Order: sequence, then structure tokens, then C-alpha cells
Amino acid sequence: MTAFWTPDSQALSPYRSAQALADKCLQIIAASLPIGMTEQDCELLMRDWLRAHQVYDPARPPRARFYGQRQRRRFGLNRPGKRRYKPGMSYILRCDAVQNGYAAKACLNGPDSHAGVTALAAELDAFKAALPDALADGQSPQQLAESLPGLRQHYRLAPITGTLPEGNRIAEGPLIPGLWQWQLTLSRGDTSVASSDFLVVDDQGARWLSPRHGKHDNKNHEEAA
Repeated sequence: MTAFWTPDSQALSPYRSAQALADKCLQIIAASLPIGMTEQDCELLMRDWLRAHQVYDPARPPRARFYGQRQRRRFGLNRPGKRRYKPGMSYILRCDAVQNGYAAKACLNGPDSHAGVTALAAELDAFKAALPDALADGQSPQQLAESLPGLRQHYRLAPITGTLPEGNRIAEGPLIPGLWQWQLTLSRGDTSVASSDFLVVDDQGARWLSPRHGKHDNKNHEEAA
């Protein structure tokens, strides 16, 4: 069988590098997330970190969302961006790192001790682990997602070195060969988790670019897309 498309390590390396920087940004910010910080202040911290490492793109601003402890809205002070982080709340941090034109998304869910986050993250991991095999069996991502209520997914082709295969970027049919950037969000009640990663589709089938996802997941949950 002749390979129709196979990415080499040189083509994927820039995306791995950008992904590592995006992950590092979220991990550093989450490790020092203080009680009382607003979502907007958290977004500014992520922005400053990305700027300092020269991977910030104004068209892709970072996002922070705090969940839980629903309260009656007071004079607009509990709107998204103004919500403050309090004990018992969970969070989703998202950011993009853009390095030499290569963009990678990252998400981080937390805290790890939050029961709702742990349960939802396990469901999301199971979906991600099942996705490559489902695609190999001819299912579309939308068909698989029907088994997981509350799931939202967005995916698009990422530009790679060489000629990018043509085709429909998002449809009910099989995915065309290429490097796909995937973003998932799963919500139940007042808790949400998210994840973002690259899916490689080539003559070897579909597989996640990051080894921590899929069948060999080491339970290192992101938040975060």
C-alpha cells in the first residue's frame, strides 16, 4: 500500500514546541492562582507570560472561567471576567501559543481535588481515547459525541509543511488526512472541563499527537478550547 500522507518529525516539531509553551503558561498561572483574583486579572497574567516568551497573538487572547458557587448577580459584578476565584470553585484556563506562525491551543482544568472536575475529566478522557478507533470504524466525530451529553467539540485542519490535502474541513463524513487541532468542552451543571490537542490522520490511521492522551493516558488532565 502506498502512503497517501505521512507527517515527518520536522513538520510536527513546531506544533509540539508551541504546545509545550502553552501548557507551561497555564501550569505556572494555575500554580499561583490566588483567592479573590478575577477572571480578567487571570487572563492578563496569561497574556503577560505569553508576551514575555514572544508567543502571544492579540487575535487569540487567553481565557479564564471560574465555575461554582452560583450567586445572585449584583450590579453586574458577577459577570464573566469579573467573577472572583473562591474556595470550592473550579476553573478552566485556555491559551494559544503562536511561534513563527505555528499556533497551538492548551487547556487546564482544576483544581485536581475538585470531585466534579475529576469525574468530568475522566469522561472526557474516555471520549478522547475512543475517538481514533471510532474514526477507524467509519464513525464521524459527531456520531461518537451523541453518546456524551453536554459535549462541545471544534476541530480544524492545521497548516503543515508541504501541500495540504483538500477536502471538507468539518463534516459528517470521514476526516481527510492531515493534522487536526481539536478542542473539547464538557459541561454538567455548574462544572465544566476542557481539553485541546492535535489529532494526526494519515496512512497509519488517526492518533493523538500528545502521548498523554488516548489509550496511554497518564491522567494528566488539561484544562481546556
